[in-house]
Amino acid sequence: MIKSYFKLIPFFLLGFISCTPEVIEDPNTIKQYLHLSHTKTEVNPKMDSTAETIDYAQFDMLWLGGDLAVFTSRDDSTMAYADSIFDLGNERTLWTLGNHDYPHVDRIEQFTNRPPYYAYSADKMTVVVLDTQEDRANIAGAQKDFLFEIIDSLESTTHLILLHHKLVWMQDHPELESQINNISNGEAGNCGWCLFPNNFNSVIYPKLVEAKEKGIEVICIGGDIGKRVNEFEYLTDEGIHFLASGIEAEQVGNQALLFSHNITTEQITWEYKSLTDL
Repeated sequence: MIKSYFKLIPFFLLGFISCTPEVIEDPNTIKQYLHLSHTKTEVNPKMDSTAETIDYAQFDMLWLGGDLAVFTSRDDSTMAYADSIFDLGNERTLWTLGNHDYPHVDRIEQFTNRPPYYAYSADKMTVVVLDTQEDRANIAGAQKDFLFEIIDSLESTTHLILLHHKLVWMQDHPELESQINNISNGEAGNCGWCLFPNNFNSVIYPKLVEAKEKGIEVICIGGDIGKRVNEFEYLTDEGIHFLASGIEAEQVGNQALLFSHNITTEQITWEYKSLTDL
């Protein structure tokens, strides 16, 4: 890992503090970020055995898409188990919460030292971690205000990354909504694990288009797949990327999503990689 210098800049919103470190790095560096999600088995706190043995320290950042264990926040011992694998308190481990990670958010905050939604900035990239469990998949109220404040304040930013668990951009989308039950782990509906009707396309997406029109590349990454498919990519007419990655524990062919960030050319590319090749 290349040594870094962090300058913490706090964002205050309704009592929550989100820190966005500015990182001074070697400009010739190509960094790698791994997105992994849905590692749970049906036996708490165990996770997919391959996912448990990956050396995550080899990546510059780890992006967790949620549903780490079947009841991740149930007790301190389960949280400690997840922490031993993913280093949850590391400021470069970003975790968007899934329905299997809820409901004890206070316990999660004790291990991560962060609220359920926050932002991280480095190398002209801003990552916003959203909580799609808070308001039945809606990004509303204080969380919406927080996201919009971050977007409005972006300067010298080349990439805006949104990490979220639910595939919120599929609902009410003219092409994607009909595919929900073939792609998303949570089918369309109002059950506890379902993909609820939400405000992403009506309220959040137009704000992302504003960022795109300013020359910022926008990438949304969901984590609630793995049961039916283990990869998903879609490019909107406005040039915004919808991606998703997730696994089904102990199944053949599990993949994670590996991002490469060329600091010199300011380009981010990605590919799906077998867990056994990481």
